[in-house]
Amino acid sequence: MPSVAAAPASAADAAAAAASQHELTLSQAGHQRVPRGQKRVQHGEVASYPAAAEAGGLSGPPLLAMSTAVLSDLYRLTGGRVPLIGCGGVSSGEDAYRKLRAGASLVQLYTAFAFEGPALVPRIKRELAGCLARDGFACVAEAVGADHPDIRRAAGAGGAPRRGWLW
Repeated sequence: MPSVAAAPASAADAAAAAASQHELTLSQAGHQRVPRGQKRVQHGEVASYPAAAEAGGLSGPPLLAMSTAVLSDLYRLTGGRVPLIGCGGVSSGEDAYRKLRAGASLVQLYTAFAFEGPALVPRIKRELAGCLARDGFACVAEAVGADHPDIRRAAGAGGAPRRGWLW
């Protein structure tokens, strides 16, 4: 990924710079959130998937690694100060956990939910709770941005986060 040449003036500027690099669009409502990005994937990047040679867009598991890398870059470039929604390829608790650790404050389900239905949600919650316990996190908030300990320390994270309504 190309690096940003100048230091952004604010978290919103950093998000805009990262979004520009990854062909994402920012909310026009004060740059308070970064919605999911366009699914512009080079098919060569997912050649191991059976449908990769077909024309059209991709969704689901082929997007997981790439979208998580974009999320991680956005978290780093915004210093963890902008709430991010992790999307793209989430179909298990482990996938959701990867998004949280990369910097997502929320995780979006789309393709897996369309194929598996509402029963997917309790399964993902159960698996995610196992991931959190395995790594010693008491709640989801503690895992947000865990792959970026330097940013979490600089931002003062690591104290007692407020528990969310699901946890």
